[in-house]
Amino acid sequence: MCRLFGMLSVRPKNARKYLIEDPCSLLVQSKVDPKRLQKDGWGIGYYKNGHAILIKSEKPIFEESEHFSSIVDQAISTVIIAHIRQASNPRGLPREKIISKVSSQPFMYKNFIFAHNGVIRIPDEVANVLGKWKSMIKGFNDSETYFWYIIKEIEEGLSFQEALKRFQETLINLWNKHHVKYPQLKGPYEGLNVVFSDGDKIYAYAKYTKNAELSKSICYKEQPSLQLSYIHTDEQLIISSEKTNQSQDWKPLNNGNLLTGWVSKGKIEIKIQKI
Repeated sequence: MCRLFGMLSVRPKNARKYLIEDPCSLLVQSKVDPKRLQKDGWGIGYYKNGHAILIKSEKPIFEESEHFSSIVDQAISTVIIAHIRQASNPRGLPREKIISKVSSQPFMYKNFIFAHNGVIRIPDEVANVLGKWKSMIKGFNDSETYFWYIIKEIEEGLSFQEALKRFQETLINLWNKHHVKYPQLKGPYEGLNVVFSDGDKIYAYAKYTKNAELSKSICYKEQPSLQLSYIHTDEQLIISSEKTNQSQDWKPLNNGNLLTGWVSKGKIEIKIQKI
């Protein structure tokens, strides 16, 4: 179970309040629960002069707090996406294989930035339907197969919403074809939560299994661990794996919902739709 963060703002700013300062900031989430340490890497993606910038590490964020803080301060943008990692390992690989900078998130291609929380339990089957895009996979993170599938579909002309639908259809079809090889598994994924941006819009998608609802959020333990939360004002849209504070008007992004945010006439607009 990883942790996600996304911010869209009318004017460029940093996200220090939510990433570092709040009582349940992303940094606090990384270390507050000893049984769920987010110790397997971190990353921040943002945009500068219209171009995506990505900074990642394979080290625990709580061991690099000063470095993380300096990156947070320099990431001044209208779109920021951050991720801390508790690595999944559906292939059963040695730890040294799955922990690396290339396997840390977010992932980036052109101006697309993508961060996932969940588990793709049949990553090799997904990789095998990527065609030429399979060669783009650089690490051993199951989330990377999800990322490249979405990019493949977008590059072939689909919208992000359509790519999400196509991925889920493909995942179910692959599961129906290959599930006999995995008698110990109950399904092809645990969570498909994503924060994604093309540099203009930001998207947040919450999708997880009923079994995942049993696990609660790390800090306040008052919502399912995979139920995203968001704050929407005219000035900014904040998306987080869980509330970073209890003083603002957080709303839940319920299972199966896609939130899209964009700036129109100097204000943040949002749309929520079922996928």
